[in-house]
Amino acid sequence: MKTRFFFLLFTAFFSFFGFSQSKPVLQKIDINGVWEDINPGVQNAVAIISEQNGKVIFSHYLEWKGQKFVESGIGTRKGDTITYTVDVTLPIEGCATAGTHTLILSEDGNKLEGTFVDNKKRNGPIAFKRIR
Repeated sequence: MKTRFFFLLFTAFFSFFGFSQSKPVLQKIDINGVWEDINPGVQNAVAIISEQNGKVIFSHYLEWKGQKFVESGIGTRKGDTITYTVDVTLPIEGCATAGTHTLILSEDGNKLEGTFVDNKKRNGPIAFKRIR
């Protein structure tokens, strides 16, 4: 009986301290700010990203062969994955007018890389580099 009591006490003691150890909490990298569009062929390209409680608002300006292009979108963030749907508010003739971007944040928090799919069934890579 005495042995059983000490076994239970020993188990309870180590269970309590084993589970009460503080575990490191990973800090979520802040994505709010200005990002440079680093995709080939675009000029004067910048994106502004705002995130609050997992909701992402995206605004994007670029020039393609001298033509202005503007799109904006709303989406979500889950961990380091950002997904949002965009509507083109200032299209370039022949280009898509809507799409979806899925981006992965780099470990250092300074790059967003992923893919786009547009409403003309085209897809491809897309990438941004943090400016500030």
